[in-house]
Amino acid sequence: MIDQQVLDAAEGYVREYFASDASGHDAHHTLRVMRLARRLAGDEGADEAVVCLAALLHDVDDAKLSPNTAEGLDNACDFLREHGVGETDAQAVLTAIREVSFSKNGGKAPSSVESACVRDADRLDAIGAIGVARAFAYGGSHDRSLHDPDGTDAQTTTAHFHDKLLLLKDMMCTRAGRRIAERRDAVTREFLREFLAEWDGAR
Repeated sequence: MIDQQVLDAAEGYVREYFASDASGHDAHHTLRVMRLARRLAGDEGADEAVVCLAALLHDVDDAKLSPNTAEGLDNACDFLREHGVGETDAQAVLTAIREVSFSKNGGKAPSSVESACVRDADRLDAIGAIGVARAFAYGGSHDRSLHDPDGTDAQTTTAHFHDKLLLLKDMMCTRAGRRIAERRDAVTREFLREFLAEWDGAR
């Protein structure tokens, strides 16, 4: 059973786990994703407990942050086992976590409404004002340049806009996710236009 005690424990776990993160994958990101995923779950009629727990644990085995545990979702599995989450709920949580990743899943349809809610919430946090801020925080933490006007450096932060961020609006899986993405995508695109105009001295 996933009760409030388990969710509270998961929140405490991620607050401690990500305490020193400055890449945009901190505990605040996780909590934003959880809150938004819960909102989407209510709109979609999904299992809110599964959605909230998957959202809370979705980054603890992220390959960028914890490459040694990513394949088996070891940290998430350990948490679920230690807190007595039943097999059915545990598998639903783990499935949702596995289906979040953009690099692994792209636009492939999630296998459950719970997975769709968590994935949309995570991707929504990658666009809009906070998404832009997170992109530059991640780039700075990995010594990436802001921009390459020649387009030869595929690792700059502005290249990431084209590789991922500008694609996310059209990959939303839930009705509410699509509505929210419209506004956040517009903010992201307007920022990039302004950035490039200022870079070129046009404004």
